Amino acid sequence: MFDNLRNNSKIIVYIVVAAFVVTGGLMGFGSYMSRNNPGGANRSSQYIAKVNDKGITPQQFLSVLRNSASQANNLSQTEVIPFRLNVLKSMIEREILLSEAENQNISVEISDQEVEDRIDEILNQNDLTQEELESNLESQDYTYEQFKTDIRESMRNSEKINKVKQTTYNNINVSDEEIQQAYQERYGDSEDKPELEEVRSDIKDSLLSSKQSKAYQNWLENQKAEANVTINDPVLFAYNALDQGNYQVAIDSFENLANSENTSASIYTYLAQAYAGAENYEQAEETFNTALEEYPENWELRLNFGNYYADREMQDKAIENYNQASELAGENFYAHYKLFMAFNNIGASKEAEQEMQKITEIQQNMEGPQQETEQPSDASSIEEELEQTKPDNNN
Repeated sequence: MFDNLRNNSKIIVYIVVAAFVVTGGLMGFGSYMSRNNPGGANRSSQYIAKVNDKGITPQQFLSVLRNSASQANNLSQTEVIPFRLNVLKSMIEREILLSEAENQNISVEISDQEVEDRIDEILNQNDLTQEELESNLESQDYTYEQFKTDIRESMRNSEKINKVKQTTYNNINVSDEEIQQAYQERYGDSEDKPELEEVRSDIKDSLLSSKQSKAYQNWLENQKAEANVTINDPVLFAYNALDQGNYQVAIDSFENLANSENTSASIYTYLAQAYAGAENYEQAEETFNTALEEYPENWELRLNFGNYYADREMQDKAIENYNQASELAGENFYAHYKLFMAFNNIGASKEAEQEMQKITEIQQNMEGPQQETEQPSDASSIEEELEQTKPDNNN
């Protein structure tokens, strides 16, 4: 909700966080941030990441994570780190944009009325009175005036970013030829196609928006390539290497983490994925087996082992691990949904149908309050997807 998360600021998203149920994965982030760096002293830093000469502090990062909590309610253990990395990357992009605003000498003024209007929006969105807001702020040793200052800075930075974006596509235009081509592609020889002049404006707006978005994304990618970006957090550093296909760096980093006292089943999964990316399949399987010795009851570890075999088109072993994951998953609705999709993706219709039956039974056993807390917030969309992907029993 807030763009501004400046150095040494209080957690200004406190009132927003209060409206969200933070999952265990995110609740554990405080202890995660306070652990000793198992990745080596060479990456030790007061910043979780740096963009050129600007640093992103752990406090800033944690604030954004808390503000994004509702998006992470249904993440599994191995999905938490990719989520955190995406959050960090968005913060890195923001720093790049603000640096460009400085380079272009972009200045923005925000009026007192605009600040008050923004605060009114926050109060309405969180069903708070101003007195409740001030009380919450005081409990954080944070005054209302400080809050207003941060809101103003947040709005100012958002407007600066918007102005920078606009400069990346100011010269973008749409020609008549492009409109004519798009018109033909959209309607072809359809008998009921409208006259060009009836839809010209809509086509032009659509083409312009697409071209502007592409121009901005190309500019941003170039800026990120030229920026000096370092990630100091050892887990995010390692996963970023895995995500970028730098498998040896990922292997070395995850091996250090796996050998530390702060390891987890997810770390072993990422390490196995890095080995698989490097086509060292023997070591990948050994890593999964080592992890299963340490975490024998972890359903997600079994699921990921099955996914590993599925990627290698070893269907029997994939099914074997998926079945074991299903036994370990108990009444976990989302676990069985993921397993249904996994079985369905490899064409295991019988097993997929069995998972669907388990999902149906869990739904039927859920009671009102329990359903609200245990069933994913997007359960209705999941149900629709289940119907769309339901395997054919005749296969």
